Amino acid sequence: MGSETKGKSDNKSETEEEIPEFYNDELIKKNIILYRQYQENIVKKCRNKNSLVVLPTGLGKTIIGIVLIAKRLKKYKTHGKVLIVAPTRPLVAQHFSSCEKFLNIQKENIQLLTGRISPEKRIVHFNKARIIISTPQVIKNDVMRGRYSLNEVILTIFDEAHRTRGNYAYNFLSKEYMEKCSDPLILGLTASPGKNYETIQELCDNLYIENVVFKTYDDKDVESYVHNIDIFLEKVELPIKILEISQIMDDLFQTYLRFFIERELINPYKTYYSKVDFLHIAQDLTFSLKYEDLFTNEACKEEFFQELHFHDPPLITIVRNNELNIHSIFSYCSSCISLLHAKELLETQHISLFQTFLKKLQFKAEHDNLSAKRIINSDHFKLINSLIEKENMLELDHPKINKLLNIIREEIKEFRNNKILVFTQYREMADILKKVINEEFEKKLIAEKFIGQSTTINEQGFSQNQQIEILKDFREDKINILAATSVAEEGLDIPNVDAIIFYEPVASEIRHIQRRGRTGRQSPGRCYILIAKNSLDVPFFKVANKKEDAMNATLIDSSQLDLANNINRQDICFPLKKGAKKEFEIIKNYRSRRKKEKELLANRSIEKIIDNIDKFSESKKYNNYKNHGITFITDLMPLNKNKLKTKIMKMKKNNSQENKPKKQYLNHNVKTIIKLVDTYSKNGKISFNKLKELAEFEDIVDKKFYIHFNRACYLHYIKKEGEFVYFLKYYE
Repeated sequence: MGSETKGKSDNKSETEEEIPEFYNDELIKKNIILYRQYQENIVKKCRNKNSLVVLPTGLGKTIIGIVLIAKRLKKYKTHGKVLIVAPTRPLVAQHFSSCEKFLNIQKENIQLLTGRISPEKRIVHFNKARIIISTPQVIKNDVMRGRYSLNEVILTIFDEAHRTRGNYAYNFLSKEYMEKCSDPLILGLTASPGKNYETIQELCDNLYIENVVFKTYDDKDVESYVHNIDIFLEKVELPIKILEISQIMDDLFQTYLRFFIERELINPYKTYYSKVDFLHIAQDLTFSLKYEDLFTNEACKEEFFQELHFHDPPLITIVRNNELNIHSIFSYCSSCISLLHAKELLETQHISLFQTFLKKLQFKAEHDNLSAKRIINSDHFKLINSLIEKENMLELDHPKINKLLNIIREEIKEFRNNKILVFTQYREMADILKKVINEEFEKKLIAEKFIGQSTTINEQGFSQNQQIEILKDFREDKINILAATSVAEEGLDIPNVDAIIFYEPVASEIRHIQRRGRTGRQSPGRCYILIAKNSLDVPFFKVANKKEDAMNATLIDSSQLDLANNINRQDICFPLKKGAKKEFEIIKNYRSRRKKEKELLANRSIEKIIDNIDKFSESKKYNNYKNHGITFITDLMPLNKNKLKTKIMKMKKNNSQENKPKKQYLNHNVKTIIKLVDTYSKNGKISFNKLKELAEFEDIVDKKFYIHFNRACYLHYIKKEGEFVYFLKYYE
């Protein structure tokens, strides 16, 4: 009787395995990470294989990384490092916070490396740490110079792995890591790896992926952890006044389009022409002019054709046969692109963006830009200007503005939600939305724009520290609504957003998925997509959906992908360390390392050249060229590695001469002073005392003001004469 009861008890324990509430591990802090079975299953699949994990935003890619880090550190208890790379500093800071929050290891073993930390200190931090978090370019620069090696890295995590394309630093790091480490493990994390089989295959090749894990919100093991996202297409009718201006622009575009149709440079039967059509014409001609000799060589012809968008016949053939003026073709391409862009701004954005672009065209025309002059001097342009001047600006307001305000009102009233993220394509639009929302909901809601860093002196962007501060205020409810550009699409942790609004659809499936994934994380979410009827919004929305469907089809059946399957792994043999070098020694000896670093860079350049030549000599392309009688320099003379090294070192020395012009550095305060003069001056002139008052609002006062004011004068952006300051763009 007793033995019978025992048997039943054993059977129950096997069939009803208790699922833990939290991940509790010696390297994970107790009762802090909620256990999810699908995450555990994913980690098991990634423990011994290079893996690409594709998860919709909100399903916990970061937690999968944390759990895998803990398991990897457990395997290599006392040695080995984990490297986490992410494309932006805010994302890097986010990973740093996650590691400190979740991992049960000493804080000094988690190091954040940035370009602002001196190279010698980066060496110290890398050598001391067990977890290193950085942007990829910093690690690439250090590794290339031999400051440290990836041979003791036991796990490398590539966040936003879809960036692993072209010349991006992820490609270098993955290759270097696989070559240097005897037991490499790669984890690529992304919500959207690419639009089709080719782009996903390229990503898998670049990261040496052996295993693809793909989950959607509809998977059974995920369903209980996710919230529904309702998608609403909010369509608006354009006002008659905007349609009139749009029609005038379309008539002018049709005039320029005839230039291409009459010369057989474009398909006359297309129902829709985009900026891409004319960019492809310009790209084909540029490539053809550069490599026209290849077209006459049978061995190179196939390769030449692969680089072209138009093959039957190539555009250069039409140009040569009909003796067309190439400069005119480029100029008309530019005119068509400008018109289509202006039309897009008018129909999908706001009248003020349209007017700003017209002013830029006028400025270009005044400086003898032929493509701009063609538009500005047309009767169509004069008619558009007269219509805008006559009309009440309210009649030219885009209906998306009212629709957006109504959605916000509905969110507040129906859902009691006052935390919303609004996405827009353009910085100027983000500024307009911020002002409109703050005016409409004065004292009830606070809106702020969220944009990327500045790229020019005339463009005041947000530094990465400002971005981090704004997100902090948004989390703490000091800000209710963010009007954000693409900088908020990727990776950043923006919690508790129950509603997002697309001011316009985007044609990229990656950006579409990233935007949509900002909501529905902790409660049901709503995604509103504003679409202006009969505008570029319509095809953009369709294209993004089509690309996402193609991406999902490839990932659902990943067996069609050609994944890595011949990676041999052996446990890493860590050298017996006699004692870590003291920080002072590393810093003291760093200057003497610089010559060695240059030599290492030269050697890498040589190895890359020889490696590329070796690969080429084994390719079908090489044999094809040889069969057509082409002689290569390596057939006539062997490559001398020492001579190559000497020449490259000489080139590097020449490039670093002291007489090489130095790039001017403008810090934030100098930029602000220049911007104040530009913004508040009349005819390029402002009172010096007025400028000082304005600078006080930016906390640039006393000695700080004079230091940065003098710097701006020294760099010839502004000039002081008597009691006035002149903006030198206008000062003659």
